[in-house]
Amino acid sequence: LGSCWEGVRRHWSASTLEETTPVKVGTSGISAPRVTYCTDVEGHWHYFCSFVDLSEGLYFTQAGDHRNSATPPDLELRDGWIFVYGGDTCDKGPGSLRFLKAVVKLKKRHPDRVHLLLGNRDINKMRFTSELDQAEIDRLSKAVPGAYWVHKSQRVTPWQYVLQEAHKQEHKPEEQLTDADVKKHNTKAVRLRYHLKHDMGSDGEFEFRRQELALIKKGPEGTTVSDAEVVESYEHSVAEGGCMREYLEHGELACIIGDTLFVHGQIIGNKFDQIPGDVICLGQVPDLTAGTETMYCRKQNDIRKWVTELNEWASDQIRAWIAQPKWKHPPTADTMEAWSGRGGADLICYGTPATKHPSVVYCRWLDVDSMPREYPEELTDELYAQNIRRVIVGHTPHGNCPTVIPNTSEKQSKVVVIMADTSFSQMSSNAAFKGDNRGHAVAEVSLAGGKCMVKGWVKESPKSKEFTIDYEVPCPEGGDPRIGRLQRLGVDVSGSPTSRAAAIRDGQNPEHVQPSMPFFIKAKLTRINEESKYLLCNIKNFTVTYEETDAKWVDDNFSEGRALPNGPSRTTSLTSTGEDFGNSFSGYQHGVLKLIFEKLDRDGDGAVTLNEMSLACTDGYVREALQYSYPSIDMNAIFREMDTNKDGKISLDELRDAVARQERAKAQSQESSKGQRG
Repeated sequence: LGSCWEGVRRHWSASTLEETTPVKVGTSGISAPRVTYCTDVEGHWHYFCSFVDLSEGLYFTQAGDHRNSATPPDLELRDGWIFVYGGDTCDKGPGSLRFLKAVVKLKKRHPDRVHLLLGNRDINKMRFTSELDQAEIDRLSKAVPGAYWVHKSQRVTPWQYVLQEAHKQEHKPEEQLTDADVKKHNTKAVRLRYHLKHDMGSDGEFEFRRQELALIKKGPEGTTVSDAEVVESYEHSVAEGGCMREYLEHGELACIIGDTLFVHGQIIGNKFDQIPGDVICLGQVPDLTAGTETMYCRKQNDIRKWVTELNEWASDQIRAWIAQPKWKHPPTADTMEAWSGRGGADLICYGTPATKHPSVVYCRWLDVDSMPREYPEELTDELYAQNIRRVIVGHTPHGNCPTVIPNTSEKQSKVVVIMADTSFSQMSSNAAFKGDNRGHAVAEVSLAGGKCMVKGWVKESPKSKEFTIDYEVPCPEGGDPRIGRLQRLGVDVSGSPTSRAAAIRDGQNPEHVQPSMPFFIKAKLTRINEESKYLLCNIKNFTVTYEETDAKWVDDNFSEGRALPNGPSRTTSLTSTGEDFGNSFSGYQHGVLKLIFEKLDRDGDGAVTLNEMSLACTDGYVREALQYSYPSIDMNAIFREMDTNKDGKISLDELRDAVARQERAKAQSQESSKGQRG
């Protein structure tokens, strides 16, 4: 399908894009250039190559499939186009170096037409110059603290991690290991693995980098890459001339093109550790002299001036990091203040959940179940008044294609939000490499002539057909008005969700009852010689449910809040809408299952008892995950099913095996059900 898209793109380029047509004006009256947007590649070079095949604005200077190329040709930008990359370049695939080099080189050739946004996975690499410094490695002791932004229940100190490594290598119980035994294993490679796993949310990245280096070396089959070479690659990337350092130097926290605002995370959030409640980040410029009452920020009400001042602050922070890359005062406590003794410390903090400033980087805006959430009317009105018609963001994975959220005020649609991070499109697909969570999904968000388009392709499950997505994002003047609509959950007079049983009891038609699982319209799907469908989606914590329906059903039933018929196109699978620091959400070795296991394993001893499972089920995410795999049995039965060796405990391997059994059973049941319907 990628080669098919490449042919379409070339035809389009030859017939249209080379023409010198005047740039149209958008609905806000502001010049509307042509923009191609991509975000959250996260080291997935195969995905980015598919994106380039799809994109109308980008191309490689040499034809061919470059997914497995050790030295891909230059990336180029077509005349009249702007490229915006939404941030998070690395960490979850064996392609970070190639991607970084490609986009940085493109930025240098077209400094005014390429915008590279800073994501949390980019900013946190600033830490390597101080935390991989040999003096910091040698400082290891039981007193060296873990990262303050990791929740205390998940925090692991460097000593604890190196102690575990010594235990594995020395084959001794931890209590028998001496300090000398531990420090013998305190290498840069061990410490790098520690950071990637426990305070960068990047478990598995060390081996991804090794794989990419082996490809780049192009040695004979079986060529190995040492731990030292992997460490050297990371250190070089943040040194002068390194690809990550150059990305950071060219990076921005926000940009505005025409009537569209781009940031990595969001402009409003409610998941900040240090800042309670719902906080609007728009207009907030970090300023440590401002004080706690203003969240250490000064206010800039003009949105375009705010973008300029925010980017100037980030640039100042990066220059401070370059001037003082190592610790002046290494941390001795797990507090923000103790970790401020290096250049760029405030920007590093800005990219974590423990930020003291309302951050547009580590920020998300969803409801409690991870469903789409509209902006408050006052924020929508402010954006609209300053001629911002769209906000395009990444950072928060949200299904297999972009999520569109129309925002209304006074019953008028004014601003559209597009969440374009699809990094968990297909959990544990392993399609391009072991640990691949994207599968075959790819999408481009583009702007041209005042319109916003979403194009690409998607699979709802490993066994489903591939769909093309192609639609115009809705706006007051046009687009597909069905996209982004959200069902409202009906409630009866008692405040409880209405049910089919209650409807029958009260003599109502149960088909007219509002759903207990509200959907939103995710995308328009097309296949050759088939009627177009709409992809409806429900996301609830760890699970995502998709179902296809036609335009007539949407028009007749969706706005009434009627429940979808549970048809053969319905699929439910595990997903993620982000990561908790201290846990792996990389998907490498089933990252989500590791997260669930760590939440179950309350005392951290590597085994889960029935009592621990009972306590962990006070966490809604854990309940949702268990209910997904075991929808019809109680907790005691779930525990007995998982405890295959009947020792009264559940190991991580037992959890994986149990979930795999349930997945196979569900797949067989769905196939059988489809066969009977057919």
